[in-house]
Order: sequence, then structure tokens, then C-alpha cells
Amino acid sequence: MKSLFPLGLTALACILVFSCKNNPELPYELTDIISDLSVTSAPEADYTKPAIITGHISNRQVYPDTREVRLTIPTLGSVPITIDSPIWGDNSFSFQFTPYALRQVSINPYMPEIIIGPGDSLHFEIDFADLMNVSCTGKGADNNAKLTVFHNRYYLRNWSGLSSIRYAQDEDLAGRLMQEYNKRRSDYLDKLDSFIKNENPSDELAEFCRKEIETDYYSFVNYLYEIEQSGGDVSNLINLKEFEKLLENPCLNGNLYGVVNGLNDWLNYIYYKDHQDLSKEERFVGYMDYLKKNTRKGMLRQALITDNFNRFIDRNETERFEQLYSFFTQNVDNPILKLSTRDRYLSRKSFKDDPRALTNAVLYPDRRSDMPRTSAPVNDGVRFLRDRVEQNQGKVIYINIGAHWCRGCVEERPYMWKMARTLKDEPLKIVNIIIGAQLYPDRDSVSTFGSMVEDYLLTEEQFYGIDHILKLGNNGIPYYILINKEGLIVDYGGHLRPSFQSTLDKIRALLF
Repeated sequence: MKSLFPLGLTALACILVFSCKNNPELPYELTDIISDLSVTSAPEADYTKPAIITGHISNRQVYPDTREVRLTIPTLGSVPITIDSPIWGDNSFSFQFTPYALRQVSINPYMPEIIIGPGDSLHFEIDFADLMNVSCTGKGADNNAKLTVFHNRYYLRNWSGLSSIRYAQDEDLAGRLMQEYNKRRSDYLDKLDSFIKNENPSDELAEFCRKEIETDYYSFVNYLYEIEQSGGDVSNLINLKEFEKLLENPCLNGNLYGVVNGLNDWLNYIYYKDHQDLSKEERFVGYMDYLKKNTRKGMLRQALITDNFNRFIDRNETERFEQLYSFFTQNVDNPILKLSTRDRYLSRKSFKDDPRALTNAVLYPDRRSDMPRTSAPVNDGVRFLRDRVEQNQGKVIYINIGAHWCRGCVEERPYMWKMARTLKDEPLKIVNIIIGAQLYPDRDSVSTFGSMVEDYLLTEEQFYGIDHILKLGNNGIPYYILINKEGLIVDYGGHLRPSFQSTLDKIRALLF
């Protein structure tokens, strides 16, 4: 077969979609249980050196309620890895983790972009009275100082102004987007050359900056995906061979994960719409086979496969991850992808295997019996959730966190009413937590179900108190928490929408 990478992404997907819709043969045993977590045959020393971030806060009295600092590590999938550190009595904080490569992390809002590699040790001095001046020392500090210079003087990341083109009524919408992006990309690459000449950055930093520009350029994949769904023609616009180069060097810009995620969404959409007659397992097997046939054996293929396995973890489907793990290990051998996915799996599985520890971390952080207190302290939001659980002992509790201005939240409301009608005689409590200053327009429907369904408009203090809970499974709404009759959190995240049959099945399993 001729090389297909120079073709547009849509052309690649449409030309190479299976011509026959018959069920694909299963190439591996779906019930193969995970037997080992070996990571790679490559020298571990090259990848597994830990990195350390420490810091000290002065003038802490300016924000006395700030008790934690959160490190966010972008990764494949919708949920980044987060690590929380308490601010200790001496006003210090610390993190230790394995970056596996030079990569982008953040400690918002103090340091929104940090680059750190294996073996680096960074120390930050943060003054709460002067947050604009954060000093950095240690191994890797020079890279971060010059990255700041790059952003402030050479690359302002001004890709704005394209939304008007995106929503224009234009037959050549995709072409206009491409033309504008190409112009800005060329301008920024010229400025990168000036940065390298004038500032003499390390080779790894120069590569990181180049990838940052290229990744922002390719981020329009997400826009074109929406155009494709609307019936537009976006063929011959994306050169996959060039895109794949961004994944060849281990240096990782955080936005690169979002581009891979959007690409995977696109290919999933194209494949699944032609294979809806297959079972869930058969579609997954067929899609993996589709990726293997239509991409080169390299980092792009591995990243796409990894993204699908991370989605199992994000949905707390650890059992399914285990069943398919042998396929994952056979097709993903890059340590950056394999080790981070393994770590995500182990973290989710530990909570799923011990729902009491998770429940205490979320609802009872003041109890130290199961684990050290590392989550947010007790506040109005936590007390509100506690009250809902304690007042409904012996019932299954389905908590829905949303807002009247959230389109996805509003679209789910009819399915929630359908669920309530289906289970109206069962020991189920549906709690709708509403963010913002306004209730849903259909709130009167709550009274139809008596005490089964409740709506609560959160105060600002209560919402602030539960914000850390939203970060358990994703970073947005609608968001759901499922609690069993014993008051234990057994599932959480955006995958528990009432419109999904799997959600009703999970609730039924807890009821009966």
C-alpha cells in the first residue's frame, strides 16, 4: 500500500475505513487478566529519575484560607494528573514525581507553565503580596527563565481572531482557517529563530519551544472535527507525517495531548458511525485494528491507542483496562506513555478497591483513620454533601452537579426525569446541585417526584468548598457522584450521565 500520510486526515480515514461492515475477528482474548505491570526493556535510568519541586510562601496572611498547592501534569485523556501538597507550618510545600521526559506542568495560579525533566530539582519563592514575581532556582531553572523570555518577547501565542472565521458562513471555511494558521505559524517560527540566535537556549528548550508553536498550529484539528461532523469537507488539510514528528522527540508540550485527544475523537467518530451494529467489545477491537492498519508503527499510533486506554481509566473502568491490558502492552512500549498510564491506573484502582478511603478523603477529610489528611479541609461545601449523605442513609444517592447555563446539563435533564419515573418506587435520592445564580427553568418538575428529587442552588462558599471534588474525575460539568446505601462513593465523573444506559444499570445494581 502506498504511503497515505500526506493525504488529508479525513481522506485518510474515509479511504481506509473497512469496506465491509461484518464483525471483525477478535485478535486477542478479551478476558485476559492483567498479570504483570512490566514497563519497558529500555534502560529505566533514562526515564524514571524523579523530579523534585519545592517552594516557600511569604506573606501568607494575604490569603490565609489557602492551605494547599496543586501540581497539574497534562496527560492523554480529559483528566490531567494532579498532586496536592499541603502548605506546611513553615510555609513550605513540595512535590516529587517522575516526569519521564522534559515536559510541561503547572502550579496554578502561581506558575502556569513550568518545564521540568528527569532529575531536575526546582525551588520557587512565592510572595502572596506580589504574585507577579515568582523566583526559581535549582537544576532546570535556566530553562524556565528562558522560557519566560520566549513567551514575553518572542511568542505571545496570539492565535485569537479565528473564531469569526470558524463560524462564518463560507463554503471554503476550512481553507480560510488553514490560510490564516499557516501565516501565523510562519511568523512565529521566524521569531523562534531570533530567540535561538539572541538567547542561546539549550537544545532541549529550543525543541520544546518549536513544539509549542507547532502544537498550537495543529490544535485546529478540533475545529475541523466539528466541521466534519457538520458535513463539511476538510480533506487534504492535515499532513499526518509532519504531525507525527511532534511525537518523535520525548520533549512534551502539554497542549500536544489535547491535539491527540481531538484526533482520536475524530477517528472514533468516523469509524463508529459506520460500525454501530457491532457490540461494544467488537467496536473497540475493530477500532484498534483500524488504527494499526492506518497509521505507521510509531508514537502517533501508540499515543492514539494509549488515549483510548486512558479513557477506560477516566471512566473508572479498571476491570476493562485489566482485561485488555495484554493488547496495550503488545502495542505500546514507549515509557512516557506506558508508565504514566500505569500510574493513572494504579491510582484509580486503589480508590475503587477501597471506597471508604475515597469517601473519607472527599467527605470526611478531618478523619485520619484511613489516610492522612491531604484533601481540602472541612468547609460549607463539604458539610453540605455530608448532610445529603447522612440524611439519606439506606438509600442510593445520585448527585448531579450542573448549571442552568451549561448546555450539556440542560440536555441531560429530561433523561434524569425519565430515570426518576423508572425508579420512583425504589430507595433512590437524586440530588441536583446547581452552580450559579439561577435554577433550571424546569425546576417545578421536581415536585412531581415528592422527596425523591431535590434541587439545591449553591452559595459561592459552598461551591468553592466542593471545587476540589470536581477535579477527581474531570474539570467540568455536568459532573456526577454515585453513593451506595452504606454512604460510600463508588463512582464519579462525567461518564455517569442519566442519558447513558450504563448509568441506569449501575444504579439498579446498587438498589437490588
